[in-house]
Amino acid sequence: MKKLLKNILSITLAASMTLSLAACSQETDGGNNAGNADPAPNNGGGNSGKADKIVLWTLSNDLKQFAERYTNETGNEVEVVVFDSADFKTKINQTLGTKSTDVDVFVGEPQMLPDFFEAGFSADLSVFDSQVKSRLVDYTYQAGLDSDGVLRAISYQACPGSVIYRRDIAEKVFGTDDPEEIGKLFASFDEIENTAAKLQAEGYTIFGDTGALRWFSNSSSPWVKNNEIIVDQDRLDYFDCAVELYQKEYVAFAPEWSAAWYASMAGPLPMHAEWSALDEVSDNSQTEVFSYVMPSWGALIVRDNAGDNTGKYGVCSGVCSFFGGGTFLTVNEFSKHKDAAMQFIEYCTLNDDTARWWLTASKGDVVSNKAVLEENKDFKNESFGNQNTYGFFLEEMDNIDYGLITAYDDACKDAFGAAIISVQKGEKTKEEALKEFYTVVITQYPELKIPENAPINN
Repeated sequence: MKKLLKNILSITLAASMTLSLAACSQETDGGNNAGNADPAPNNGGGNSGKADKIVLWTLSNDLKQFAERYTNETGNEVEVVVFDSADFKTKINQTLGTKSTDVDVFVGEPQMLPDFFEAGFSADLSVFDSQVKSRLVDYTYQAGLDSDGVLRAISYQACPGSVIYRRDIAEKVFGTDDPEEIGKLFASFDEIENTAAKLQAEGYTIFGDTGALRWFSNSSSPWVKNNEIIVDQDRLDYFDCAVELYQKEYVAFAPEWSAAWYASMAGPLPMHAEWSALDEVSDNSQTEVFSYVMPSWGALIVRDNAGDNTGKYGVCSGVCSFFGGGTFLTVNEFSKHKDAAMQFIEYCTLNDDTARWWLTASKGDVVSNKAVLEENKDFKNESFGNQNTYGFFLEEMDNIDYGLITAYDDACKDAFGAAIISVQKGEKTKEEALKEFYTVVITQYPELKIPENAPINN
């Protein structure tokens, strides 16, 4: 498993960090670059030519900060419209399905991009291909390519994953808080079960709930290959591990995004606080959660909710390297301001000074710019026990195998997770749950089939 994906980061950069935010700007005409076969790298913040006003549709407020900085430095206007994530994809499909020119730049998360590309909504960004390929994290480059290998989206951030663990608990239970050693405790699903048992014996739980394991579901094989749904031994091990952790109460039953889950980052919480307000839990038994598995944006959540545990966390590798989410910028194919739109995207994604600025402004987001990450790979992160987290994530991203990603992943993961839950709660046998998994996926995607060696055929 390790050979495929030896898979976030949260860093509060100190004021003394030597980021060259005040570096002299090299003026570049992004509009002219958009017409060249191979534009030169834009490492400055200025622009010598006034561009058309553009409209940007996005999922978060982050790009408002980019737009404000861009306007201050170039004088070019960007109107930013933020949508709820639940409505965004539908809004894009409805609007661009009519070839609307109301939006010039829009964003997409990796799982959305293939549909946008296939629908013809995203303009050709091949003019930036060589820069993106050489200067940005590889998996982000791969995610921005359409099925023909044409670049159509670029990301200013990367979202590598890790196991985020409590250093103080690690010292007490395992005698070390070293990331290399703790990573061994999460190196396989069998190891995770053993680790969970040792933690329980000391009064701790390994995760908030078993949903943490889902990030490791692409540990060895794609979900679909040659139109066959793949449930290999690693996925069966994942299934068994999730059931084991649940039924032996190795987890705190505090699902992600619940009040109990957030509270667990700062200290003890009652067991069985599942979907309940903490003050309504009658069970007086308490536990502390040892670890969380999330992409880099999740580490920011842990940092911001750690309370008195701030500085007590570390990051290490797990069953496999992975990524999750990320904001990719793409140009509306029907925009009347493509040059201006490309100029803005270049500023956000291929400008070294912008990447340096965002490390500080975001207080820990992971940029996709490899050179800027390399500049800061030895930075000691106070929120994570002075660990050199940027260096860690650079290595993790090198191990991400984007070739394992398919357009069917979300459907397969959701159906597999539902199958696991049905067994955890005693509603189905494992074989019944797996049969239901295949049925659900094939109903949604009739072109797929069950392979002859599927575990339900043994």
